[in-house]
Amino acid sequence: MVEKIRALGGTVTGEPAPVIGGSGTAIIAFVQDPDGYNFKILERASTPEPLCQVMLHALGMKLQRKFDRPEHKHSLAMIGYGDEFETDVLELTYNYGVTEYSKGNGYAQAILVAISTNDVYKSGEVVKLSNSFHLKMAEAAPVAPNAELLEWPKKDKRRLLHAVYRVGDLDRTIKFYTEGFGMKLLRKRDIPEEKYSNAFLAFGPEESNFAVELTYNYGVTSYDIGAGFGHFGIATQDVYKMVENIRALGGNVTREPGPVKGGNSVIAFVKDPDGYIFELIQRGPTPEPLCQVMLRVGDLDRSIKFYEKALGMKLLRKIERPEYKYTLAMIGYADEYETTVLELTYNYGVTEYAKGNAYAQVAISTDDVYKSAEVVDLVTQDLGGKITRQPGPLPGINTKITAFLDPDGWKTVLVDNEDFLKELHKEE
Repeated sequence: MVEKIRALGGTVTGEPAPVIGGSGTAIIAFVQDPDGYNFKILERASTPEPLCQVMLHALGMKLQRKFDRPEHKHSLAMIGYGDEFETDVLELTYNYGVTEYSKGNGYAQAILVAISTNDVYKSGEVVKLSNSFHLKMAEAAPVAPNAELLEWPKKDKRRLLHAVYRVGDLDRTIKFYTEGFGMKLLRKRDIPEEKYSNAFLAFGPEESNFAVELTYNYGVTSYDIGAGFGHFGIATQDVYKMVENIRALGGNVTREPGPVKGGNSVIAFVKDPDGYIFELIQRGPTPEPLCQVMLRVGDLDRSIKFYEKALGMKLLRKIERPEYKYTLAMIGYADEYETTVLELTYNYGVTEYAKGNAYAQVAISTDDVYKSAEVVDLVTQDLGGKITRQPGPLPGINTKITAFLDPDGWKTVLVDNEDFLKELHKEE
């Protein structure tokens, strides 16, 4: 067992040897797991009750069950050699945001755990290997489990669900979006105990279309949009007509409709009552008129890599505009003429933007928030960003989510596919 543990990079604190002062027949060894907990390994004949393991791979344990307790900010897993109702198990607990403990308060019951084995030498080798695992693999080749994990976003069932942002007058914005843009009000709800209301609008049902989730916080009439958020894009077959509708509603037209410089595409820019900018793009019929969310980033190549690796998006096109000192990239899950995409813009020499407090996040669907969070955590270690909410169900509605920031601080929430659909049908 020591050899096996050493092979995994574990720390062998006491080499296998006969007990001092003993008869010479009792062989023991001591090892430490990655958090510094001590395990005494005793060489014995086969036993119906090996106590537990230090590391899942090192000592051959099985995961019995795992569950999340977001309301108490912790997750735990039961691991052992048999069913927890038939034998001893370890209950491993993770408290949100705590990555290291003083060993004075980390272990409640004792200073070491004893585990039996038929060969303490091999077992010690396993533990020692575990601690040097990442270093050795970095020198040799990518870790196979990580490489497999990074393939998950490409296989996952994903699409952009909605964008969340704050407005100063919910009914005013609903009127502007429905009458000016032609969106439909899909659902509206008031949460008086938390002092906010929100509404979902889109050009089609939420089961298939991207939506905007407007949030009104009681008593707050204005917000700082900041310099980082760019605009939303809406595709329409007649930009000129939409602009006239918006003008009639008192909307602010910041760029009159017309062809782009050096091209044939007809566009216009308008502002909604809260100052959010919308680019109107003349296109043929499309299943998704709400086609873009534009965000400014400080390092375009880094951002492209992040969204490709962490979220499984594809780079659709990249456009250089040196005459205007910016570069942009369209990324998403399908062609930009068929679905909503992110437009990431890099302005030459600008590496950081004020985010304001108006725009909040985008939500993206996933079949497994837990595995998706593992991928994000792995990618953030390389490219930056951080997980802000560990995966698990939301209190009250049980929809499983996880949330994170990209390297520029833009927030994304991953939402379980099945739970999202259940939530929609429940509200109906």
